[in-house]
Amino acid sequence: MIGEEAGIMEYVHLRGVEIIQQIQHTFRHHVDLMQFLTRVGDPRYAFLIYFPLAYCFHRSTGTRVLWVACLSEWLNGVLKWILHGERPYWWVNEVKLHDHVVIVPSLEQYSLTCETGPGSPSGHAMVTSAVLYSIGTSFIKHGVKHTGKLERSLVWVSFTIVLIAVNISRLFIATHFPHQVVAGSITGILLAEVVKHEHTNHLSFRHYVVWSLLLVSGVFLTYTGITFLGLDPLWSLDLAKKWCAKSEWVHPDTTPFFAFVRDVSSLIGFGIGVLLRDSGKISIKLSVGKKLLHVGVSLLLSLTVENIKISSTSSMFYVVGFLKFTAMMGGVVYVIPWLLSRNKAKDM
Repeated sequence: MIGEEAGIMEYVHLRGVEIIQQIQHTFRHHVDLMQFLTRVGDPRYAFLIYFPLAYCFHRSTGTRVLWVACLSEWLNGVLKWILHGERPYWWVNEVKLHDHVVIVPSLEQYSLTCETGPGSPSGHAMVTSAVLYSIGTSFIKHGVKHTGKLERSLVWVSFTIVLIAVNISRLFIATHFPHQVVAGSITGILLAEVVKHEHTNHLSFRHYVVWSLLLVSGVFLTYTGITFLGLDPLWSLDLAKKWCAKSEWVHPDTTPFFAFVRDVSSLIGFGIGVLLRDSGKISIKLSVGKKLLHVGVSLLLSLTVENIKISSTSSMFYVVGFLKFTAMMGGVVYVIPWLLSRNKAKDM
C-alpha cells in the first residue's frame, strides 16, 4: 500500500504492478508464448517483416506501412523522452527507497524484460497498432472491398486479438504498465488514421531526404531541450543496468537513439530505392510467382541484415545500424525487383 503523501502516478503504478502480478500468475506456465507474442509486436519487425510482406504484394500499402512505422516509432521515442515514464521492473525496486511506500509487490523478470528506454507510451503497442491498422484498412480497401461485413469484421477482430495479445505480453514480462500500452495503442491508431495512401504514394527522393532531416531536427531539439532543463536523456539506461536481473538481458538496441537511427536510415534507404527505381523505369507488374520470390528474397535479406551484430560499446554501433537498414530498404525497393525484371527480360 501507499502512504497518503504519495502522488497520483505512484498510485497508478502500484495498481498497475498489481495487475501485472496477476497476469504473471495467470500465464506463469506460458512464458515462451508470452515472449513470442512480445516479439510479434517488436517495432523492428515492422521494418524486417511487415514492411517487406506488404510492399512485395502491394507497393502503395508497403510504402504506407514504412511511413507509419517510421513516424510512429519516431513519435514514440520523442514522447518517451518528454513523458519520462517508468518501467515496472525497475520501478518496483526504486520505489522501495521511498518512505511512503509500505508494501510493494515483487515482479518476475524474463530475457526480454530489460528494455532500456523510458516506458511511456509503449513502443510495441504504438508501432504494432499503427502498422497493423494500416495493413487492415489497406486490405479492406484493396482486398475485400467487394465482399460483405463478415470479412471486414474478421479483419478487425484479428487486429484486436493480436493487439490485445501483444499488450498482455508486454505486461507479463513487466516492461510496461497498463496505462502505457493503452496510450501506445490509441496513439498508434490515430497516427495511422492520419497517414493515408494518398500522402505517401507519389513521394520522390527529395521528400524522403527532407523528412529525414525533419526527424533528425526534431530529435536534436528535443534532446537539447531536455538537457537544457537539467535532465538526463539517458536516465533510463542506468536504471535498466541497475535493476535488470541479468546483465545479458539488457538490450541497448531498445534505446530511443537506436530507434531514431532505424527510422531515418529506413527513409533514406527507401528514398534511394525510389530514386533508382524511377530512373531505371522498372516494371512493377510481376506474376504471382515473381511476387512470392520477391517476398522470400526480401525476407531473407532483412533477416540476414538484422543478424549482423556489433557490440553496443563500439563507436560504430549506430553507424552499422544506419547502414544495415539503409541497405535493406534499397535492396527490397530496387535491387531485388531489378534482378527479377532482368530475369523476366531474358525469358522473353
